[in-house]
Amino acid sequence: MADSAVVQFVQKLSYDAQTPETKHFSKRAVIDCIGCGLAGSSHDTVPGVIKSMLEIDGKGCNTVWGKGSADTLELKGAIFLNAYTSAIFDMDDGHRRAQGHPGAVIVPATLTVGAALGRSGKEMLEAVIVGYDVAVREAVRIRDAGGPRKGTSGWCAPGAAAAVGKLLKLTDEQMANAIGMCEYLTPQAGQDRSVNFPSMTKEGIPWGAYTGSFCAHLAKGGFTAHRPHLADCEELCADLGQRVEIDFTYYKKWSACRWAHPALGGLEQVRAERSFKINDIKHVQIRSFEKALLLSNRKPKSTLEAVYSIPFSLAYWLKHGQIEPDNLKDEAAMVGDDEVCDMATRIDMEHAPEYTQEFPLKCIQDITVTFQDGSTITKTGLESPWDAGERAPTDEQIKTKFKTLGEPVLGEKWAELYGVLEKLDEVNDLNEVVKLLTKA
Repeated sequence: MADSAVVQFVQKLSYDAQTPETKHFSKRAVIDCIGCGLAGSSHDTVPGVIKSMLEIDGKGCNTVWGKGSADTLELKGAIFLNAYTSAIFDMDDGHRRAQGHPGAVIVPATLTVGAALGRSGKEMLEAVIVGYDVAVREAVRIRDAGGPRKGTSGWCAPGAAAAVGKLLKLTDEQMANAIGMCEYLTPQAGQDRSVNFPSMTKEGIPWGAYTGSFCAHLAKGGFTAHRPHLADCEELCADLGQRVEIDFTYYKKWSACRWAHPALGGLEQVRAERSFKINDIKHVQIRSFEKALLLSNRKPKSTLEAVYSIPFSLAYWLKHGQIEPDNLKDEAAMVGDDEVCDMATRIDMEHAPEYTQEFPLKCIQDITVTFQDGSTITKTGLESPWDAGERAPTDEQIKTKFKTLGEPVLGEKWAELYGVLEKLDEVNDLNEVVKLLTKA
């Protein structure tokens, strides 16, 4: 199994051999995830998670990003927490082919372990690239096998195992065991259940990062596992090294589930045509791919529920023109806003079968906004802003997002950190990055 295509790809991938585009996109994925993690470190649930990690494992020497940085944790606790904060505000990257969020699993695992090992930025980027490639193909393999859909950790943990294994410099046999072991031990992470009942579990993302690292370390110590399923997926792995999955990553403009973003982008288009306030809107009708109808809770009781509610997210945007982490920090104010709550009851969703046929590779929606004067504006065939390809964000938009996320936590130091991350492939020791992740 050590000579399988997937193992040989992971072992042999070199950052220097990548295209300029892949090098750029790999750094972009790291920048975006770290920004999300910094913002997430200010979430009011974080102190409780840190307390639990300290009770389980005690203090360690591994840095917790952002506002929790006064505490240091054992390696696995730091990986878990940094992945948790990267996902908590739902602004982390995603991948349409995989139907989930690889960055929040892979980047915290590689940066935390890489810093502990004193690895270079270039070595981290190699690990991140192979992590995305393995994770996304695991997602396709699992989906093609049928059964309930898996949330992110259900397919991304083996990607983290491959990424961390590359940093650990595993042998071919050890790498095969790390991936196979993680396929076996990866969380179940039922995705539909997760979006129906939003919570701090966040598709198992923190546990996926933990599990992937755990399996890589076990494999290094000689723990064996079954032959990886991916080792037998010749067709799925045939384009390894040609189709680089990190090149197809999408990014989030708003702090809301990606399934709300086509409609949110449509509202932006409507506002560009006609200025309005929330009280000017009588009704909004959404036609959507079927899975998005799971996110129809009009009366969320928490911000965790709010970001998984399409009617509420749209209603909030109609009033404020944004949905950012700072908006989610005052939970009572957000979910208790009478104007927003009333508007959410006047946003309806219906199934568009033709768009379901395009899912998951495309998330398409239509919206019709009806104004109080009876006039309407309709936008059809909407896809999310900041998707990969022609709608991808510019470097300046990514930088602005990073500032929005990082400055409230780091102060002016956000700019220094951003500059280092832009040249991550020139960093000799990842601890140069970690030391900049502490709060202002």
